[in-house]
Amino acid sequence: MAVEFTLLAPILALLGLAVLDVVDFLRIALRLERTAGEVANVVAQYQALREPDFVTIFDLAGRVAAPYRVTSSDGAVILSGLANTGTGTMVMWQRRQGSGGYASAFGTEGGAATIPARSADLSLAVGQGALVAEIFYAREPWVLSGRFLSADPFSRLQAFALQRPRMVSILRISSP
Repeated sequence: MAVEFTLLAPILALLGLAVLDVVDFLRIALRLERTAGEVANVVAQYQALREPDFVTIFDLAGRVAAPYRVTSSDGAVILSGLANTGTGTMVMWQRRQGSGGYASAFGTEGGAATIPARSADLSLAVGQGALVAEIFYAREPWVLSGRFLSADPFSRLQAFALQRPRMVSILRISSP
């Protein structure tokens, strides 16, 4: 019996750590989803956006995502304003804070917006707009790393939220 336990103990320990790793992954993923939703909802309530407003918005993102540092080198927050100007959906503006190692899934400022497959039902009529809050975070998995599984899905997390703005005026950034 002692020999069997000696053989099974490392496997059980590894399995236990893997379960904890999955729980940690899910906890962070849910926090990122909540952060993206909260930030998109708050930005959609602005009547007009000015450059100084983004300091407050990024501070909010950091507070909602705490203790995960999404506005520092561990992650990034990217806010984008999308609008259909008659020639297709464009990224009207984009602001970011955090690591530069993350690219928006929706495109870059001034370019055509690419709608990710996960939100393919987003359709903007001419004159309509949408706000996008994207949250990125890098985590270091304990067990589910490159030795056992592909580490990328477990180490580079991202979430986004789409929101229709209350006021069309926020699809452009006004000067302070």
